[in-house]
Amino acid sequence: MDCLTANINEHDQFLEKLKESDALLNSFYQYDAMSPESFKQALNTPNNGREQELASVISDYMSDLDITEAQQVNIDKLKQGAKVVIGGQQAGLFGGPLYTFHKILSIVNLSRQLSEDYAKDVVPVFWIAGEDHDFDEVNHTYVFNTEKAKLHKVKYHTMTPPESNVSRFVPDKEAMMQALDDFLVQIPETMHTNHLRQEMQHIIKNYASWTEMFKAFLQLVFKEYGVLLLDAQYQPLRRLEQPILKEMLKQHEAVDQAFRKRQAETVEAGLSAMIQTDTNVHLFIHEDDMRQLLTFEDGKFYTSKSQTTYTLDELLEIVETAPERFSNNVVTRPIMEEWLFNTVSFVGGPSEIKYWAELKAAFETLDVTMPIVLPRMKITYVTKRIEKLLRRYHLDAEQVIENGIEEEKDKFIRARASESFLQELDDLEARQKAAYEKLAAEVQDNEDNKNLVEKNNQIHQSQYDYLRKRYFINIERENAISMKHFRELNETLHPMGGLQERIWNALQFMNEFGTDMFSPSTYPPLRYTLDQIIVKP
Repeated sequence: MDCLTANINEHDQFLEKLKESDALLNSFYQYDAMSPESFKQALNTPNNGREQELASVISDYMSDLDITEAQQVNIDKLKQGAKVVIGGQQAGLFGGPLYTFHKILSIVNLSRQLSEDYAKDVVPVFWIAGEDHDFDEVNHTYVFNTEKAKLHKVKYHTMTPPESNVSRFVPDKEAMMQALDDFLVQIPETMHTNHLRQEMQHIIKNYASWTEMFKAFLQLVFKEYGVLLLDAQYQPLRRLEQPILKEMLKQHEAVDQAFRKRQAETVEAGLSAMIQTDTNVHLFIHEDDMRQLLTFEDGKFYTSKSQTTYTLDELLEIVETAPERFSNNVVTRPIMEEWLFNTVSFVGGPSEIKYWAELKAAFETLDVTMPIVLPRMKITYVTKRIEKLLRRYHLDAEQVIENGIEEEKDKFIRARASESFLQELDDLEARQKAAYEKLAAEVQDNEDNKNLVEKNNQIHQSQYDYLRKRYFINIERENAISMKHFRELNETLHPMGGLQERIWNALQFMNEFGTDMFSPSTYPPLRYTLDQIIVKP
C-alpha cells in the first residue's frame, strides 16, 4: 500500500485553533497538544498506583481471546507502570464506521511514536463503550453496492431493542447472520469473500453479547499491533472503580457545578455547547432491566424511568455490593477512564475532543489529571478502480474528498449540451418576460388583471425551467455510464456529504484486499498527523 497526506479543509475552526496552539482554546485543557514539552511532562507524571490491578483486569477480560505475544508484552509493560495512549468507541455492527479502525490506528501509531521519540514504554489501549445504551446508534452500518453505485443500509433487526447497555445485550444469532448475509450480498465475490464470511460467522457463533462480538472482531484485525482491549462495563473493572464511583456520588453537586460553569465559559469564548444533559448526578444505575439516569432533587436520588428514590447512603451501599449496576454518562466517563489509567494522550473524534473542553473543572473537582487530548487521524482509501475513474474524468482526489462531485458532474453535462439550444431557450424566455412586462403595464390599474397576467407569466416561466431541466436530464440518460461513475466517485470519496470513514465499513475493503488488510505486515506504517491521509491499497 502507498499513502500520502493531503490538506483537506473541513472548515473546522476548532481544529485550526488546536493546530495553532491557540491560547484561549488551550486554557480549557490541561496541556497544549501541539507542544513536545507537554508530552515530556505527561510522560514524567507520577503513576496512580492502580496499574497492576488494571493490568490483571485487562488480562482477565481478554482471556477468551487468542492473545498475541505483542499483547502479552504490553500487558506486562502496563503492569510495570507503562503509560498509555487511549481512545474508545461504541460497539458498532461489524465494527461500525471506518473511523473506529482509524481511531485504533491513531492510538497504535501515536503510542509507538512516543515510545520511540521519548524512550519510554507507551501502550495502546482501546476502550469499548459497552455501557452505552443508545442501540439505534450501533445497530446498523453501510455497504456500497457497486452494481447499483449506491450505499445500502445494513441493519440488525429486532422487535425488542435493549433498554440496558449493549454489553448486557445478547443478540439473536440468526438475525446477526441475516445482517451479515445482507452485507455480503451487496458486494462482489472476491478471492477473500469466503474467508471473510467464515471469520465473521465464527465470531457470531462463538461470542454471546453485542460487545463480545465487537471485541472479537477488533482482535481479529488488530491483535498483531499489541492493542489492549477493555469493556467499560466489565464487572471486575467496576469493582476496581468503587472508590471513584463513591466520590462521584458524594461530590455530584460540585462536579455538576464545575461542568456547568466551564461549559458556560467555553460558550462565552465562542465555542458551541457540546454536552446536552439535564442530570445533575452524571451517573446511571441498572434497575428493572433498564439503564436509568440518576438525578438529585430535594435530598433524594431519583431514577429516570422507574422513579425509584435512594438516599446517598443507599447508593454508596450498592457501590460496595454491586458496583456493576453503575455506569458513567458523557461527563463522568472521561474522568473514570483517566482515573483508571496512567494516560499520556486521549485520542478522540472531532466532537469528543470538543466536549472534553467542557470538563477540565470537573476533572479538577475529583482530583483527576486530564491527559493530552488529540483528534484521531483521518484516512480515506482510494482504490485502483477509483484512481482509474479519477483519471478518466480528469479529477483530483483531494477536491472530490473535500467537495464531492456535483460541480464536476454539472460541468460534464453542460459540456455535452447544445449551446445554441440553450441560447435560443434563454432568448425565448427573455422575450416572453419582456412581453409580459408590457402586458402588466397595460393592466396596472386593474388588480384582478394584474394578478391574472402575473399568474400566467409564472406558468410560462416555470415551463422554461422545466424544459431546461428535462433537457439536462436527457443528457444524463444519454451518458448513463458516466453518471454511474460520478455516483460511484461521490459515494466512495464524499458519501452523504462527508468523509468516507464516517459512513463506510471496513468489511468492504477487507472483502477486496483480505482480512489482513489492516495488519502491520500489510498496512503502511504511519506517523500521527492532523492532515488527511490518503491510502492507496
